[in-house]
Amino acid sequence: MKRIVIIAVFMILSVTIATTPCHCQNNYDSSDEDLRVFDGKVVNVDTNKSILTVKGIGQIDFPITSDTSIQSDVYDIKLSDIDLGDYVTVQYYRSGSESRSPMKVLIVTVENKPEV
Repeated sequence: MKRIVIIAVFMILSVTIATTPCHCQNNYDSSDEDLRVFDGKVVNVDTNKSILTVKGIGQIDFPITSDTSIQSDVYDIKLSDIDLGDYVTVQYYRSGSESRSPMKVLIVTVENKPEV
């Protein structure tokens, strides 16, 4: 009987953990937004305004905040470490479907950049 109770408790905990949403990356509520991905070459880095401009299919100015994770392979780097011509992948949320809707940039990954 005791074994059945332990198994039941374990199963309930397993289901609860498996169905709980994880917001490990950031504390950003994206309930009405979709994660988007954009990749291309860096055409401008404005460290004063914290803007990263990427040209891929189209061109987007990405606002970089203190919550944005900037990575090169497995290394964390700064916005100022990104060079013109670097190939990046940007993961971000945008509320609404219009191109001028506010966005929240989560992760910028610079491809094949040596450790700084």
